[in-house]
Formats: sequence, C-alpha cells, structure tokens
Amino acid sequence: MGEAREEPRDHALGEFEPYPGYAAEGPMFGGLAQPNTSGAPQHRSLQPLHFSVGRLPPAMEEREKFDLIGERLRAIEGIGDYPFADMAELCLVPDVVIPPKFKVPDFNKYKGTTCPKNHLKMYYRKMGAYSKDEKLLMQFFQESLAGAAITWYTNQEASQIHSWKDLMAAFIRQYQYNSNMAPDRT
Repeated sequence: MGEAREEPRDHALGEFEPYPGYAAEGPMFGGLAQPNTSGAPQHRSLQPLHFSVGRLPPAMEEREKFDLIGERLRAIEGIGDYPFADMAELCLVPDVVIPPKFKVPDFNKYKGTTCPKNHLKMYYRKMGAYSKDEKLLMQFFQESLAGAAITWYTNQEASQIHSWKDLMAAFIRQYQYNSNMAPDRT
C-alpha cells in the first residue's frame, strides 16, 4: 500500500519541457541558458511554437520584407533603367539658349477652354522682345499652359515640331474646336 503510483500526465504545450535540466532565467552565456545544477525544480512558462502550413519561417519572412523595402527605395530613388535612352529625348526644344537675366513673364494660363488664337496672340505679345528667337518661344510656351493643355504640350514629339510655326499649327489644330463652338451673331 505504500507504493506510490504515478498519475498519467496530459502533456499540453505549456507543460512540455524539451530540456528539463536547463533554466530559462538565471545566468546566460552566449545567449544559451546554463544547466540547472542546484537540482531544485524551476518552473517557467515556455512559449509555444507556432507552425502554420503555407507560411515561411520568421527569418525568411523578415528577409522578404527587407527585400521589398529595398526594392521600393530603389524605385523611389530612381535607380535602374529609364524607359528612354537619353534625357535629351524629353526636351521638345533641345539646345535652347536662354539669355542671361531672362525673366519669364507672367502669363494667363490656357486651360483648353477658350480660343487658341487669342491665347497665341497674348503669348506672342508678352514675349515680343524675344520674337526672333524661335527656340525660346517654343521652350517657354509651356509656361503659358495649364491642365489638359500642359499635358498636350508634354506629349508633343520633337520629331514632329521643328519650328515655332509647327508648334502654333499643332496648338491651333488641337484646340480649334473652341473657336468652332463659340457663338456668333447668327
């Protein structure tokens, strides 16, 4: 009768001790727990291990996050291939010479809803001192545009626009409908 009987234990995750001789608290060496040499039972709560099907281990998840952040930074900084070979391709008017002390006049911005011919007249009058310099007229025409009109200007190809007259003709052709729709006396 004096015989001790051991009760069967249900080993839940909280009671499982993979290394019963080691304590979680106390002296640590190199990040490893030191063995429990005192022989006294030490109770500690273990963190359960979580495994889920289809997920990467935490170290790999972190690495993927770092890679994603690095990719986004490179995109923000503009490191990589540009869709155009040369930055000069972006200019409608390459090799324009801007005179020293040139100040861009204040223009009424054309938004694409009024007569394009009237806008050209007003632009040309404000740029009158530079009327002989076609490249300068073409370069600063964008300063007189806003909204959809500036988008139209930036989409012009340098291969199609060679002179101030070409730019004026393209502008009038694009916004001619405003003149055609304007009410007249009849």
